[in-house]
Amino acid sequence: KKMKAAVEAAGLKAHYMIQPLGYHTPDAGVQGFIDLPEFPFGLEPRIITRWDAARYARESYEAGIRFIGGCCGFEPYHIRAVSEELSKERSGYLPANSLHGAKCLEIHT
Repeated sequence: KKMKAAVEAAGLKAHYMIQPLGYHTPDAGVQGFIDLPEFPFGLEPRIITRWDAARYARESYEAGIRFIGGCCGFEPYHIRAVSEELSKERSGYLPANSLHGAKCLEIHT
């Protein structure tokens, strides 16, 4: 929000994207979650929920961000939560993919 406000105050136009971590890290140091004492093997208690991911996606979308993804710690169920949260803005769900499951391996053999 601060970056967007500063860019707009400077009279610039920009496209915004966001890639949040999949962990709650309010106490992280300068280098982020790798500074935490539980890194790398004890981060499970810090994993965000699918509801956290959906809420973050909604807040980001309402702030004008249209490229929303995930970084370290994001799992497929987080991406699904983002997709489901913004399904109306995207004109519904994407059509089912015919390359689900083991069938996708056929195109590589």
